[in-house]
Amino acid sequence: MAKPGETIVKQYLESNGLIAIKIPESNIKVVDFEVHAKGELAFYLEEKTLELTPLAWKSKDPVYNAIAKHIKEAVKQFKSVNPDKRVPNALAITNKDPNRNVNHLFSTLTGQVITASGKLHWINNLKSIEDDLSLIDLYLWFDNDQLSGHIWEGDCLEHQDKLTFLLGLMDYYN
Repeated sequence: MAKPGETIVKQYLESNGLIAIKIPESNIKVVDFEVHAKGELAFYLEEKTLELTPLAWKSKDPVYNAIAKHIKEAVKQFKSVNPDKRVPNALAITNKDPNRNVNHLFSTLTGQVITASGKLHWINNLKSIEDDLSLIDLYLWFDNDQLSGHIWEGDCLEHQDKLTFLLGLMDYYN
């Protein structure tokens, strides 16, 4: 039986004319989906669900560490199926916490928060995940059942162009 986050992501992929093939679970950790377009493997996708995270008074916000943990797990899974990035790797995060948004992903990836005035401010003591980032080309952020943001990673423009076309993603600053 599919997990709710996987179902949401699969429906999104199918709405873009793609075929998402669930990779069976095994002893070796692998990603959730092979995604096919026009009968060929287009990219791999791993889905992680970010559950409701209660905040403890005067403690570090655990959401950043939860996101970092999901990213580290996904990187291990991508290494097992596509370590040389023959095709793009995408990580979809399905957020179930109404107090979180794609900016929390940005902060986890960069170590910075965006202030109300739009300035960047460093977060102290955030676990570094820099070494893990190069294996993931695209992060998709779903709030409940809707894609609400995405963040590009890496420098492979070929992969970015491919995913932009397949997923209908638009970056308004281009």
